[in-house]
Amino acid sequence: MVYSIFVAGTGFSGKTALCLGLFSKFKEMGLNVGYFKPVGHGKKVIDEKLTDTDVLLMKEVMDLTESVDILCPVVLGNRFLDQITGGCEEASKKIQEAHDIVKAGKDILLIESAARPESLTYCGLNLPKLAKMFDAKILFSVKGDDDTVVDEALHYRDYVQWEGGEMLGVVINFVPLQQIERMKGVIAPMFKKYDLEVLGVVPDKRELTLPTVQDVADVLNADVLTCRDKLEGLVDNFLVGAMSPESALSWLRRSMGRAFITGGDRADLILTALETRPSAIILTGNIHPSVRVLSTAEAKGIPILLVPTDTYTTVTKLELLEGRVVSSPTSTKRIQLTNQIIGEYIDWRKILEEYEAQRKDPQN
Repeated sequence: MVYSIFVAGTGFSGKTALCLGLFSKFKEMGLNVGYFKPVGHGKKVIDEKLTDTDVLLMKEVMDLTESVDILCPVVLGNRFLDQITGGCEEASKKIQEAHDIVKAGKDILLIESAARPESLTYCGLNLPKLAKMFDAKILFSVKGDDDTVVDEALHYRDYVQWEGGEMLGVVINFVPLQQIERMKGVIAPMFKKYDLEVLGVVPDKRELTLPTVQDVADVLNADVLTCRDKLEGLVDNFLVGAMSPESALSWLRRSMGRAFITGGDRADLILTALETRPSAIILTGNIHPSVRVLSTAEAKGIPILLVPTDTYTTVTKLELLEGRVVSSPTSTKRIQLTNQIIGEYIDWRKILEEYEAQRKDPQN
């Protein structure tokens, strides 16, 4: 009998990273592990179909044999009512059939929730209802920015239990270093007081979710004009430049590590930006920069990426990278980092306690 763990949370709370780490850890233990995302959110069109990028990542880096359609049978767009209206029974059937395929022969099945636990409530396919359908325990991931994490986690605990689901515990994720001791000494005991098990307090590992310059180049389908050997640098957000160099300078100086987006015909602005050493320069509209710009960028070791799209379209595409673990040539490092996180910060033994008991006494 498969033991199912439903990894849930709100948007960009570390669900996929947690699935990656647990998947790798359990595989190392010799367990046959599966992955399933019954309801995904499509931001990428592949073969004329909306596809969930988290599922693509898991399939690629974990070498999953099932097709993407089986791993994620229902993919929602922004206007999902047009897709699902009148078809809730069909959606439920697709999910159940795909789940039966994915769980076959598995010891552990990691199930990743939709972007929000309440997704498809009107269809009866929200998080707690699906958890009951799969007989899965819910491991809830929350982003540990500040004390509001308590209210958020308890709110969703009550929601899950009211709908008949069962909580395994909570992981406090992406905790800023200055908040770590407070999360351990104040917040975790608060959860315990309200009978919610804390199964991990994970510090913010920027290298896990910040995109690299290579990731940015890939998602934009950009031409790399300079410094092809320096694409592993991290990109800490983006700055769009359409002002004078003088006006831009103060912003640029406060934006270390960001990529700067502007047109290739703004040589004055680009040269000013290069002096502040951004992680990369993104030139829109397919406008090639001057030789002086290229030589300066090479000398300073800063990649310049050229894209055919306008600024608005470019920024929209970059939303695909927001807060996500992405598949790229650096994925191996990220997988190693998720393994380290599971080993150091997550009580994975506690997560497996019920599985071990179930294995020792299959009749229980």
